[in-house]
Amino acid sequence: MKPSLINWTFSCIDSGNAIIAPPNDLRAAIAEIKELPPLPGVAARIMRLAADPLSDAKKLAAIVEMDPLLTTQVIRWASSSLYGYKGKISSVQDAINRVLGYQFVFDLVLGLSALSPLKAPTEGVIGTRCFWTQALASTHLMRGLNELLPVEQKTDEQTVFFVALMHNIGFPLLGDQFKSEFDILSGLIEANPSLNLPKLENFAFGVNHCELGSWLLTNWNMPQAVIDVVYHHHNPHYRGDNYQLNLLTYLSDSLLASINIGDAHEEIEREAVVKALNLNVSEVTELLAKVEKQLDDIKNMVKICINTAS
Repeated sequence: MKPSLINWTFSCIDSGNAIIAPPNDLRAAIAEIKELPPLPGVAARIMRLAADPLSDAKKLAAIVEMDPLLTTQVIRWASSSLYGYKGKISSVQDAINRVLGYQFVFDLVLGLSALSPLKAPTEGVIGTRCFWTQALASTHLMRGLNELLPVEQKTDEQTVFFVALMHNIGFPLLGDQFKSEFDILSGLIEANPSLNLPKLENFAFGVNHCELGSWLLTNWNMPQAVIDVVYHHHNPHYRGDNYQLNLLTYLSDSLLASINIGDAHEEIEREAVVKALNLNVSEVTELLAKVEKQLDDIKNMVKICINTAS
């Protein structure tokens, strides 16, 4: 642990009930940031496409093909063993029509392009490799969990997919804007793997990745449902707007942590959340096992995401 954190801890012990600022207080530094990374051009065009009632695979492919790297990655994605397509994919439109589908490519490219300006470290417990592993595993697990929900509790697939990809975007933002603090947090997590992560972040910096992520997505004018979950996804007791989707995200993170993926280490609320979502425990267990079997393929896809972002 850094000397400043050790000294701060001892000060807190000696202070009684007095409130002492965190040792690496980021709140002032954040307030001084004049400009966040803008939403990249491809992502902005995709967001506009969402409002086009005549949008189709051809229009989506045309936007993707403005970026040669994204084009290559979508074709590689559609050709991967995860989807089992035996034919040859030679264009984005082929990838959409034959393998991945319009909505999947829409969400995938939006997520990849939105995250591309955030240059966080690749390795470490909150580096981009771990970020993408959890994000992609979440897209599979959350989509499956959503399908298990009673009809009246289901969320539309597009929102579920995008929340799964983006709910930890605060980590790449921290790594992009505050490299030193990112490294400190990585060390703290490795030294205290069982602690509640937002509390650990608040202890060290006065802010956490949930707040940072929601701040960025608000700046990007992302849908409110996504912003709500990004802000609350570590809190299973949240009961505001979109709380069902938040519970779904919390449960997914908790389940993935049980197979050593992601940043959620507390199991105490998992059973209560399963019950609150009216899910069957055996079906949830079976779904998690299915995702676990796909991990090698998912990790191969992570390499594509990292290459896109670098």
